[in-house]
Amino acid sequence: MTQPLQTPIDVSADDPLIRDLRRLLGDAAVLTDADALAFHGQDVYGIGAPLRAVVRPASRPALAQALGMLTAAGVAIVPRGGGMSYSGGYLAPTAGAVLVDTGGLDQIVEINPHDMYVVAEAGVTWAALDAALAPHGLRTPFWGPFSGIRATVGGSISQNAVTYGTGLHGTAVDSLVGLEVALADGRLVRTGSWGHGAAAPFFRHFGPDLTGLFGGDAGALGIKTAAAFRLVKRRPITTGVSFGFQDFQGLLGGMAAVAREGVVSEGFGLDPFLQNQRLGMGDLKSDLKMLLAVGKAGRGPVEALWQMAKIAVAGRGFLKDVNYSAHYTVDAADRDEERSLLRRVRAAAAPFGREIENSMPTVVRAYPFPPLNHILGPKGERWVPVHGILPFSRVGDFRAALEDLYAARAEAMTRHKVLVAAMFSTVSTNAFLYEIAIYWEEARAAFHDRMLEPAAAASLARYPANPEGTALVEALKADIVDLFHRHGAAHLQVGRLYPLAADRDPAAADLLRSVKRWADPAGLVNPGALGL
Repeated sequence: MTQPLQTPIDVSADDPLIRDLRRLLGDAAVLTDADALAFHGQDVYGIGAPLRAVVRPASRPALAQALGMLTAAGVAIVPRGGGMSYSGGYLAPTAGAVLVDTGGLDQIVEINPHDMYVVAEAGVTWAALDAALAPHGLRTPFWGPFSGIRATVGGSISQNAVTYGTGLHGTAVDSLVGLEVALADGRLVRTGSWGHGAAAPFFRHFGPDLTGLFGGDAGALGIKTAAAFRLVKRRPITTGVSFGFQDFQGLLGGMAAVAREGVVSEGFGLDPFLQNQRLGMGDLKSDLKMLLAVGKAGRGPVEALWQMAKIAVAGRGFLKDVNYSAHYTVDAADRDEERSLLRRVRAAAAPFGREIENSMPTVVRAYPFPPLNHILGPKGERWVPVHGILPFSRVGDFRAALEDLYAARAEAMTRHKVLVAAMFSTVSTNAFLYEIAIYWEEARAAFHDRMLEPAAAASLARYPANPEGTALVEALKADIVDLFHRHGAAHLQVGRLYPLAADRDPAAADLLRSVKRWADPAGLVNPGALGL
């Protein structure tokens, strides 16, 4: 929940714990100044309880030792990756916790093109990992979220994530072959073949799937220090195709039909609000940057110029007569495969809508990891998403119930200038991710000014504190989460927001609590995450 900045903890210069941490990690890796504590204690939406310190270990053994030291001292720990959470995943629930920032673990340990796996430390960003793999003609199957310029491997696995490659390969956790995790007592555990003697980290399944156990755990079972992913060859041809739909049912039908084909690397959709936002955002400089990215991604000078010319002519007007739109990318080995894949996409989508200019998927793929200026609304409003993953057959009923909820709160939302929008995507062949974006006028936090590009931070409007509007957003979020739960949704980024424990099968709930007690007997590693 968004709340005023709290009074920072006064850390004594001779605090023995801080002194010991500095001796272990080095002075530069232990932060106690007010600005650092304030920034690290915030996420996209909320502010946690005051931190005692932030530590940023530079090696995996040092992180494990620091974790053992902290838990032995009875100090709560919250782990942080790239910081792009909105669900309280790394916000301290009580004062005095130490935040472990894994961003210092930024080495790519091994790229093995022969055995087709890569090992990266937890603080490596998806943008950096993809850039390192590109010269080898390789890629991880899932290769990052939109926020991959900052989102890290470890954070995305702890939260689980979707976007690039999700249409074919599922979530971030689905691409793993092994993990290295620091437990509360300072031990390092490796999973899959990686944990077996001299075996390489090339295969996930050797007995029970311990890798999956730590995926999506919000860091409640341990702190990721490194991850191993399988690799796939990059396809030389990437092509976008887009469709427009008159109503949501057409969009849902088209997206589900295309997903079932199992041929698109990504499939995402936009509602009218987000389409209008896209039409109204940007300036000449940002548009030129995207066009240049499209040119660089072209298959040759002629095709690059052709793609750039098409986008320039279409401008931002290609969505003006479209209520909903869906955008797909296919990756092909050659022209024959490209034509075959596109035929299947068009045949699946055509009964529900009409094909439109493919500017959006072309730009997204050419410029996959843009600056994080979307963490505020188009006019500088505060922004928070809420999502659920549903089977296709349940999306319509959820949508109807959501519209009833909006109608019941319409007067208050208008009075407090709270706006809602939605983005949609498909996960593999069998799931529909419904993500709601909420915008409202509220003061920025330190987090936003530090994450935004300086030009964006300066150009976007600032608003005064709006506690009544924020209270409405908090109530609306809770209602939406409850609505998702009643319709049987699953969630990524569980953190402290989504009701993992509610209505859980009792045996499964006992199993999860037992694993937590084994991994973290004192309950000091990210306490409260996952409802544990």
